[in-house]
Amino acid sequence: MNPRIKNQPRGVVAMVTVMVVMSVLLALGLSVSMVGQDSAALSGVYQDGETAFSVADACTEEGTARLKANQAYIGGSFPLDGGNCVITVSVIVPNSEWLVTGTGTYARSLRIINADISLIFNGSGKAKKMIVNSWTEAN
Repeated sequence: MNPRIKNQPRGVVAMVTVMVVMSVLLALGLSVSMVGQDSAALSGVYQDGETAFSVADACTEEGTARLKANQAYIGGSFPLDGGNCVITVSVIVPNSEWLVTGTGTYARSLRIINADISLIFNGSGKAKKMIVNSWTEAN
């Protein structure tokens, strides 16, 4: 027998095997942890985008109501639900059809909604009826 082999402590192979298995398990655990963190971050981005969409939707609705009350309304901006709302009104057909654009921002998300609106007036020049020709989210 070789004297070098005889003098080595017992269990070295088992210890090395346990160390390799532990290293693999640690690497798997870290990978799962990183995936979980990425999912949480993406979830936050998605929620911010949905909140920005809600702000833009409410902003556009507010713009159409203000336009119906005053056909000279051209837009404005104000804070809304922790975000910011910007309303822009453009004339498509004078005294008949307008484009109301509501831009909603929340955190780092931005959403835009366009509403093509027609107004029908009564004899005294007041808008008595509003027709929504389209209500779409801009790309």
